[in-house]
Amino acid sequence: MGGLSLEHPWAFAFGLLGNIISFMTYLAPLPTFYRIYRSKSTQGFQSVPYVVALFSAMLWIYYALLKSDELLLITINSAGCIIETIYIVMYLAYAPKQAKIFTAKILLLLNVGVFGLILLLTLLLAGGEKR
Repeated sequence: MGGLSLEHPWAFAFGLLGNIISFMTYLAPLPTFYRIYRSKSTQGFQSVPYVVALFSAMLWIYYALLKSDELLLITINSAGCIIETIYIVMYLAYAPKQAKIFTAKILLLLNVGVFGLILLLTLLLAGGEKR
């Protein structure tokens, strides 16, 4: 893969463009969270998209760590993990009790349970190039 190699300038250029677009996508919920902060209420918004986005970013980081020379993937998805975690913490700060419980359950199920299972299975059942 071209990654950060200047031997493949088009791959680098499109990779950088992809990171810029992905970063803008991660910032898209800012107006929603500004409203939540201003009103001190989640106003019926759901936490599921932010938990799933965090799970996705975690999976992409794991994939990038298994590959070589994937710095662009690691950087944007690390930023995504940080941004999505901030959103989730902010959501939990202003959510009603039932929404907090639901969010904690799906966080534990998806981001700890399923991600942990994927990690465990790929490390134990696959090796080398198969992984």
